[in-house]
This record gives sequence, C-alpha cells and structure tokens, in this order.
Amino acid sequence: MGKDARISLNGMSGFGFKIFLLVSLQIVAPALSAQQRITILADELPMREVLDQIEEQSGLIFSYNSRLIDEDEHVSIRASELSLDEVLTKLSSGRKITFEVLEKQIVIKRARRLKVDSDAEVFTDSITSLPMKFTVSGYVKDAETGEVLIGATIAIPGGAEGCITNNYGFYSMTLQREIEKLFCTYVGYRNLAIPVNTGENQMLHFAMEKDIAAIAEVSIYSDEGENMIRTIRSSEERIYPESVRKMPALFGEKDVIKSLAAVPGIKFFGDGSTIFFVRGGSRDQNMITIDEAPVYNPTHLLGYFSTIVPDAIKDVKIYKGDFPASYGGRLSSLIDIHTKDGNMNHFGMDGSMGLLSSRLSLEGPLWKEHISFFASGRHSYITRPLQNWNKNITDLHFSDFHLKLNYKINPKNRVFFSIYRGEDNFEALSRADFSTGINWKNATTTFRWNHLFSDRLFSNLTLLGSRYDYRLFTHKEDNDYWNSCIDNLSLKYDFTYYVNPDYTLRFGFLTAGHFHDPGNVYRGGVEWDPGYDLSVRHAREYAMYISNQFIINKRISIRAGLRVTAWQNKGPATEYQILKVSEGGIMRDSLAVSSYPDGEVYHQSFALDPRISMVYQGGSKNIFKLSYSRASQFQYLITNSISPFTSLEVWLPAGPNVKPQFAHQFTLGYTRRTSVPGLSFDMEVYYKQMNKLIDYRDHARMLMNPLVEEELRFGKGTAYGLETILNKEQGRLTGWISYTLSRAISQMEDINGGDPYPSYSDRPHDFSLYLSWALHPRFTLSSNFIYMTGVPFSTPTGFYYYDKHQVPIYAARNNDRLPDYHRMDVALNWHLSKAERRYQHELIFSVYNLYNQINPVALHFNKTMDANGNFVVPVDYYSNPELFSTQYYLYGIVPSISYHFNF
Repeated sequence: MGKDARISLNGMSGFGFKIFLLVSLQIVAPALSAQQRITILADELPMREVLDQIEEQSGLIFSYNSRLIDEDEHVSIRASELSLDEVLTKLSSGRKITFEVLEKQIVIKRARRLKVDSDAEVFTDSITSLPMKFTVSGYVKDAETGEVLIGATIAIPGGAEGCITNNYGFYSMTLQREIEKLFCTYVGYRNLAIPVNTGENQMLHFAMEKDIAAIAEVSIYSDEGENMIRTIRSSEERIYPESVRKMPALFGEKDVIKSLAAVPGIKFFGDGSTIFFVRGGSRDQNMITIDEAPVYNPTHLLGYFSTIVPDAIKDVKIYKGDFPASYGGRLSSLIDIHTKDGNMNHFGMDGSMGLLSSRLSLEGPLWKEHISFFASGRHSYITRPLQNWNKNITDLHFSDFHLKLNYKINPKNRVFFSIYRGEDNFEALSRADFSTGINWKNATTTFRWNHLFSDRLFSNLTLLGSRYDYRLFTHKEDNDYWNSCIDNLSLKYDFTYYVNPDYTLRFGFLTAGHFHDPGNVYRGGVEWDPGYDLSVRHAREYAMYISNQFIINKRISIRAGLRVTAWQNKGPATEYQILKVSEGGIMRDSLAVSSYPDGEVYHQSFALDPRISMVYQGGSKNIFKLSYSRASQFQYLITNSISPFTSLEVWLPAGPNVKPQFAHQFTLGYTRRTSVPGLSFDMEVYYKQMNKLIDYRDHARMLMNPLVEEELRFGKGTAYGLETILNKEQGRLTGWISYTLSRAISQMEDINGGDPYPSYSDRPHDFSLYLSWALHPRFTLSSNFIYMTGVPFSTPTGFYYYDKHQVPIYAARNNDRLPDYHRMDVALNWHLSKAERRYQHELIFSVYNLYNQINPVALHFNKTMDANGNFVVPVDYYSNPELFSTQYYLYGIVPSISYHFNF
C-alpha cells in the first residue's frame, strides 16, 4: 500500500499537488513560527527511533494511536537543517497520516482520501462525517498503591473537552469526534496519555506514577492549569497531606485541622486551640466529615490537637461557601476528609515518634488487586511527665484509630468499610479517697457501595453512623458522672450522570435519624431523677438534592443546584415553653409543658436551599468567579463559654422553641495565573447575611436546665470581607502570602440594648506567610508567620461587692479585645535516605513561637497587688481592694524533634 501511495503522489497533477501542499501547510502552520531546524540521517531505522530523534531536536512529543503507524517499520529519511514541517512532510509521504502541532505535541492523525482524478489521489484530514457517539470511562489510580485519585483531570489534547474524577476516582466522557489519546494530569504525578479507539465504548484506567520532583513542590493550594473552568469552584480550597507534613507544628504534632489557618477566611482562636471560625460564623456552623460521617468534636487535650491523624488522610477539601448540593446542615463551612483506601499491590508501613505521642499505619492487599486494608493508630504518653509536675494526676491520654477495608468486587461494583474511634481521658485525685475526671469519645462508621449502572451513570450508596459522648466524673470510683451525647444514623444515595463532557448531572437523597441528650446525671451508673424531666430529643431528617454543571463554551462554566430539606421533631419528648398570660391585667410568665409519645411527629421545619455559580475564563491566565448560595442549619451547640479549652459539647435540635438558622452568601472572585510557572494570585470578596442566630443572656444557666431555650436570645448577623493570596507552587522556594480584611457583626434581641456588636469571630486583619525552601535534596526548611487582630470579649466596666462576693458590671457586649496575636514557627526536615530507596525516614526539628511571643488567651479581673508587687487573690473585701487585670497565656518558645519513617 505504501508503494501505491508513493506512485500516486509522483503522478499527481499540478492542481493535486497544490491541494496537498496547502492542506499540509495548514496542518503544521503552528510550528512554522518556531523555525526548528532538524537534521536526520536515518537508513532503515525503526519508526520509533526516527520519532525519538524528532522529539529530541524539536522539544515536542508525538501523540498517536499505535494502529495508525507501525513503530517497528524501518524508515529511511535524510534531512539536513530542514524545518519541522519539511521533515514531517517527508515522513508523511506515502502514508495515510497527517500531522498537527498542538501546543507542545505533534498529533498524528488518519488522513482522509480525496479523489483528484482517475489516476491520482491525495489524503487529507478534512472530515466529511462525524463518528458514532461513544463513551470512554474508567478510574484513575496510583500505579504503585492502587489508591484512586480524587480530582484528576482527563482531557483531549488540544481540545476543550475534559472532565474531573469524582470522590472515588471515576470519570466518564461521551464523545462524537475522532481522538487519538486521552491525557490525565494530577498534582504530584507524571502526565499520562492512553490511546483511544474512536467510535467504541471502552473503559480506560489510568495508572499514574508519582513525580518525586513535583511532590517536593506541592502546595497547600493547587489545581490544574488546564481545564480551569471545570476544576475551579468559588470558595473552595484543597489541602494535600504532603504539605501538612512540612508545616511547623506544636510539639512536632502535625495537625490537618490547624493547617487550615493558612486558608484565607478561616480564623483560629489562638494558641492551643482547634476552634475555628469561617467567614463570620460560629464554631458550630462548621462541619467536619471523615469519609462522609460527621465528627462533632474534633479535638484532643481540650483543644490542643485535632483528632485527625495526618498519615490516614488522602484528600481534604474545604468549602467556605457554594457548598455541593449533596451536603447540608451547616451555615459556614464543610471540611470534607477522605482517608486512604489501602495499598492494593504490596504491604507498607508508616509511622512517627514525637515528644507527646507516636503513631503507626499499616496497609496492604488481603487479595491482590481486589481487597486492601488500611489501619492507623495514635497514642499519647504524657501522663508520667505531667505527674512530675502534679502528682494528683493519675491519667491523661488521648488515642485515635482508623480502619478501612476496600473490596473491588468487579469492574462495576466496589465497597468500602471504614471506622474511626477517638478518645480522651483525664483523671486526678480530688481527695485521698476518690478521683474526678473527664472522658470524651468520637466514633464514626461508614459503609459505601459504588455501582456503575452504565458507563455514564455512577452511583454511591452510603450508610453511616456518628456519635460523640462526653462524661464529667464527680466520683470515678462510684461511677457518678454527668453525661451528654449526640449521634445520628444516615442513609444516603448519590447518582452522577455524565451526559457529555460539557454537562454533568448529580442528584440523590438522604434520610437520617438524630438523637440528642442535653445532659443527665448518673449515680452509680444509673440515671438520677432530679425531679423534673431533662428530655432527650429525637429528630428525623429527609433531603433531596440535584445539581448540574454546564460547560457553555471554552470560557464559561455554570453550576446550579437545589437542596430541599424536611426536619421533623418526634417523641418521646417533653417540651417546655414560657408563655405570657394576663392575670388581672398584669402580664405574668406561665410554664407550659407538653409531652409527646414515642414516634409522634410534633413539629416540622422545611428549607429550600438554592445555589448557583459561574466561572468565566478571560484568556489563558484570568479567571472570574461569581456565586450565590443559601444554607440551612437544624442543629446547634449550647454553650455560653468563650473558653477555647473545653470539650463540653451539648447539642440540641431545632424545634418549637428554636427555629432553624439560615444564611445567604454572595461571592465574587478573581484568579490570575502569571507567566512565572506555578505563581498565581487569588482574590475573593464575600457578603453573608445570617438569620436566627443564637446568643445567650448575661449569666445564663446552661447545664441541668429544662428551660435552657429560655436562656437563648435570637437575632441576625452580617459578615463581609476581602480574601487575597499570592501562591507559588513550583521551584525550590514555594509558599504563599495571604491577607484577609473582614468584619462580623451580630445584633440580638435583649443583648447590648439591641444594638449591633462585634461577634466572637470578628478579627478584621488576618495575615499569614508560609515559605518552604529546598536547601538540598535532603534538607527542607519551612517557616510560617501569622498575625491576627485580637479576639473580642466582654470586660466589666465596674464592680460591686455583695456579701463578700465580687460582682462584675457589664455595660456592653464584646466591648474589648485581647492583644493582637502573632507568632513565627520554623521547621527543618532532614531526609535521611535517598529518594530511590523503599525505606524512607527523616528527622524533623521545629521551633514553635520562635521569638517567644506572649499571646494571652484570657484576662482575669480578680487579683490585687501586694506590697511586693505580686498579683494575689484578695481576701479582705471590706476594704474594696483595687483590682488589676492579669493575662493568662499558655506557652512561649517550644522546640521539638520527631522522627518519621515509611516503607
């Protein structure tokens, strides 16, 4: 056939030759400007070697279907200082192929035959008809471990079509055009191309290999440069576990939750606390999920550390607004954490030893390529060191355990089973004969079934349970304690229908049961009757949701979604309500008590939450984002303590006395990709209006109070701000600089005279700087600096004394602020092994609060000064002593060392 083609060309008429030349020039026109000069002297060399020489001299790569050319065909070609298009013309001569230069690729295509006259023919790539529609689908996974990769980009070379893998690594594209290959890209991995059989439905799985150099550059912020209108979402960020490993941490304990301090719009209280606020919301408006199950109290050691073990994490996404329609129940943020599935190919181990705790992870195949497991545990050992400081402490520890099983039944079915267990325990001798203490536990369980109904319809069925249990022991030996808990059991079914690369439809439903125990006393392990009913609360939740993503063209992408929620309060329950009644013309309070039997629905609430967003790509470097979303919340945290060091979490459902909270949020964003590789600038402006917010009257009584709802005050809140970040993701020096200017204002009935006041999350200025410098292949130096406006709080404007008791007078809510917060941390990672070795280990030296800044976490107004200038608690109240404010802080400079290994 090759011989006949050559005869055809040699015998071509002048007109036919002009047509051939014109088509060829159009195909290779993008390469003409580069004017590459190529020299090849090939005599019966395999085609693959000839292509390799052209790639080496041109700096481009070939992309083709192996059916189009025979790589082992021996080729003779002689070219001396010819341009790229001239070499390609020589190479295509006599073959039914054409070439097209697209960016950094030379795409080889099948040429179409064009009749010129009865004796001659020429081949052209002009297409006279479209092929049949066909679907390419599959999974993207790590080639070494078999872990599926979330958020990988699948694209057609030089085309606008593309898609993103879902939370289970699945993708699907329905096409009606000729393509040679699909390309897959993912942060920290080498790009991979796979040939495609045009016109045939097929499953193509990408096995991605890690790029060691790229991993060293991974930032806490990153998304693919290509197909940005598909990947970028308003108010969404992503954290990679490798970045968390590099960041300096208190006592060397790497913390996923505390690393969120780098995200603009997220504000932490300060030292020793995992409590955070997002865009003016309260702390109970943030949802943290592990494999879709909510964790109600993600703290250890009264908030010093979080419950999330870094070694178990595969992917973390943060939504500050524009939530996916499949998620609901919180106003401010969603922290969506996915754990590792387990290595499908070989066994591995990962661990570390630090000053306060050690952790160990194991993973591997139970049935290679079919069943894998991942198990991770952490345990502290701080009891004995603390006993040297206080011998009354008998136990103080925390622990975590993650377990996940992953079973690939067949190409269309896969199941996951995961559990998490976390516990804190503190015991101390109160007297010689008994001890007191605190114990709290988190538990989650998730079962998920992935099923492919077709190559375009993906489904995931999730059954999950979650529980938080808190016990305050007053007499450990007699088993006397106060107990509060919250748990839920949920069934969720999600569907994703990939209509075509430009249209993806997601929909599903949820049904859940919730249980709330606001706190009851147990004597000897048996519930004690206080003489009134502290009723537990039961609730049911039903939700349906749908969302769409439309790719209008190469520049515009639109997401639209709707979530409909029904919330039902049901018995058994007892509800108390204070009613105003008139007696003889005088208004008095009257207590109304309503009891409901088991299963009776006595109150219902509904919410309709739309959300819509648009992304516009202005050129290759500019992205504009616009979004609106409405969110509702049906559970709330009851506590009037502003202390960040408490594990006391009392949750109650919305009901007859407390209406559901809801919020409207508008955002406008801009992203600029600069000409410097890996350097980008992001800016986002937001405005959020919150309604039915909760605050507490002065001196509110929250525990063991059947009328606790009467202690609440309701109102609205407004938050607005500007978030900016300059991020560098490539090179030896990586990092970011971020600044947030924001305000958060609350206005409640019967609080502060009804006037607006700063909310607890109002910290107008927030600046952070993080840098990571690869000094040497084995040494990485990292540092971060944080500055925030001080947290607002209420200070007394005066005191009076009654019966030898000091009584504060408060004139305004949140009328003062703690001093501004700032600190600098540094860390040095010393890699002790070569990159190519399987056993990897490193030493991590870190210094927390490098310049020993004193950052107070509380102010006290109960001390006076003695003759020696010392602050003491007064005992003589008859003389009305002059009181001074004193600051309480946790620590100054904290050096630490830890050891980490994996193989």
